[in-house]
Amino acid sequence: MQYLYLIRHGVTDLNEKGVYYGRIDCDLNSKGIRQSYLLKNKMSKICFDEVVSSPMKRCIQTAEIITANKITLESKLVEIDFGLWEGLDFETIKVQYPMEWEKWCNDFKDTAPPGGESFAKMFKRVKEYVTGDLLQKNTNKIVVVAHKGCLQAIASILLCQNETLFWNFTFDHGKYSLFEINQGHCTIKKMNC
Repeated sequence: MQYLYLIRHGVTDLNEKGVYYGRIDCDLNSKGIRQSYLLKNKMSKICFDEVVSSPMKRCIQTAEIITANKITLESKLVEIDFGLWEGLDFETIKVQYPMEWEKWCNDFKDTAPPGGESFAKMFKRVKEYVTGDLLQKNTNKIVVVAHKGCLQAIASILLCQNETLFWNFTFDHGKYSLFEINQGHCTIKKMNC
């Protein structure tokens, strides 16, 4: 049996500004640091076998605060690349990139922001990691610190092997969700604790 603790990184200034950002490598802000310490206290009695993190600073900082374990960085867990939309809010994007925005809104799965990555490409790399690495581990309790989109993809993959349930989950900043894997069957034990 495996227990997967899926954790969304703590808040950053860019989260609070409400802009799209996946590949901008920013630090946690003071609120994000506080969230991470609160999470550390909540999880203090759990002995983790392995900690995996996106290589982005906001995820690494969250992981470093919550555990003293060695952290394995996994590039397949980076957030989607928003390309030229990085650092912009949707109102600005609609004005500066009206045709691209409309196309993306009509087909977010296969349309990438200019210079960015499509949802389909992001989902494929996350699924490769989950099915090829994560579920093959011989460890019992695994922490995964990543981004909202990646965590939503992981949850959907664990439950139905495709993107069908992607929009049925949200992962709050600085919170953990617990998924139990038993003989290939996934059960959600806790959400956003």
